[in-house]
Amino acid sequence: MYKYYKRKTSEPSASTNFNENWFTKYKDWLEYSLEKDAVFCLCCYLFRLDIGKQGSGESFVGKGFTSWNKQDRLDMHVGGPASAHNLALQKCKDLMKREQHIDVVMHKRSDKAICEYRTRLLASIDCVRFLLCQGLSFRGHDESESSSNKGNFLELLKFLADHNESIDNVVLQNAPRNLKLIAPNIQKDISNAAAHEVVTTIIKDIDGDYFAILIDESRDVSVKEHMVIIERLIGIVHVSDTTTLSLKRALDSLFTKYNLTISRVRGQGYDGASNMRGEFKGLKTLIMKENSSAFYVHCFAHQLLLTLVAIAKNHDEVASLFYLIGILTGVVGASCKRQDMLREEQAKTIRKTMEDGELVTGREKLHIMRNNEWDSLLEEVFSLCKQHDILPIDMSDRFVQRGRSRRKAHSITNLHHYRVEWYYSIIDMQILELNNRFDETNTELLRCMSRLSPSDRFAHFDKDKILRFATFYPSDFSEVELKALDRQLDTTLLICDAKMDIVYKWVYLLVKLSLILPVATSTVERAFSAINIIKNRLRNSIGDQWMNDCLITFIEKEIFKSISNNVIYERFQNMKTRRVPI
Repeated sequence: MYKYYKRKTSEPSASTNFNENWFTKYKDWLEYSLEKDAVFCLCCYLFRLDIGKQGSGESFVGKGFTSWNKQDRLDMHVGGPASAHNLALQKCKDLMKREQHIDVVMHKRSDKAICEYRTRLLASIDCVRFLLCQGLSFRGHDESESSSNKGNFLELLKFLADHNESIDNVVLQNAPRNLKLIAPNIQKDISNAAAHEVVTTIIKDIDGDYFAILIDESRDVSVKEHMVIIERLIGIVHVSDTTTLSLKRALDSLFTKYNLTISRVRGQGYDGASNMRGEFKGLKTLIMKENSSAFYVHCFAHQLLLTLVAIAKNHDEVASLFYLIGILTGVVGASCKRQDMLREEQAKTIRKTMEDGELVTGREKLHIMRNNEWDSLLEEVFSLCKQHDILPIDMSDRFVQRGRSRRKAHSITNLHHYRVEWYYSIIDMQILELNNRFDETNTELLRCMSRLSPSDRFAHFDKDKILRFATFYPSDFSEVELKALDRQLDTTLLICDAKMDIVYKWVYLLVKLSLILPVATSTVERAFSAINIIKNRLRNSIGDQWMNDCLITFIEKEIFKSISNNVIYERFQNMKTRRVPI
């Protein structure tokens, strides 16, 4: 536009053309039309019917002003403070002010109306809070006035009104038709405000400190793939595919949303899926490239289960054993009396073992069994046979495999078959699987952590192991800090006294890191169980955001219960412009 002005004003008679400097002097109202080569007054054009006749006639709102050599006409049009033009200009400015808009002006309420609005909204918040804590649905199939069941939210609000006169006076039929605060969008906004406050509380609790993450994937009833991210639960994210990069992007997006950073992660816990724990392209590898102190620990429960599965696949007798155990479990589980008997006997056995100090588990138990317990096991089997009148086999006889004739049988004894091909073979396979799945780094890390256990007043305290534990976190312990830790460990038992973590901060940091490192993903599994409660077959169309809000408040209900209605009320009001401001 300025290029056009300059071309026009560059002609000899510049005073007979539009002067571009007028845009600066009359910027509040002047408009120029290229098509008509004329000037107009926007304010007077919009409000001329309200104001009446304008200064300088109709030229500024009709055909346009073109007397370029008569600039005084522009000043004449503006006129004095009470001129028609200035009245129109004021109306134009009022139009641009948000607080002057009709919807705001119409809802400037008295103190009584604001009080009624607050009571109405807090009643809706109470109903939403109850339904979120219980994991119940909100909507009903038919919410009309004639319906006998309008859904949990409306029925609960009606129940609340029936038992509280002050609420009854301002809700449902006694509320303004356009301000009932019961619409589905209002319910979702309240749920979102509640979930946001829960997550905010969790993030404040972290307070920039170290934390661990637990992640797992699952499908819901509508066959959507979700990724649950646990520190305490901060989100459930719908993912279109479960590739490593997609999961990493989803994690980064959630971290960015809540101002978290990968550099503060000190532990990762996933299941054994290749996209999660892969050595080259797994999610844990991508995270450890950014932060080498974010140690990955495969869920111990999953690892133990996988060792048994691997043995059963490679040894038919083990598979048969678990098949028989499954049948036995069904028989015992079908009778409460049998369950009680088994429970009592098991409790007696465990109690006696603990009293004798013989409770040993894991790989150590397997090594003891392999080296020392074959003879005692064989004696126990013969004793059991004698007790139940079962004829035992002669262990020195030649072993004959089922389905083979004795003539074609291998020249091995029963003792060799059961001790070497069964007993030793199964135990060796079990030890091998445990060694493969519980890698040396994690095993050493956990072994070092165990030296910080306060049981028996630090009876297993080992200074060298604890110093070794610190070297796993080079970003947290420099050479100087390791030397300081060495000195502090000499008197570390004093940490048991109150407030000593301030004096022995490096020992305290190690204790904190050992508690952060995850050992199981049961917390995530419980989140998936909660998904089946929240998003069941009757609620299979619930949106991702609302399901996320429902899950956060349902799973972290202890935090949710600690958040007052007033905090949720303020969050709800600030989410967007409301008809009644705070």
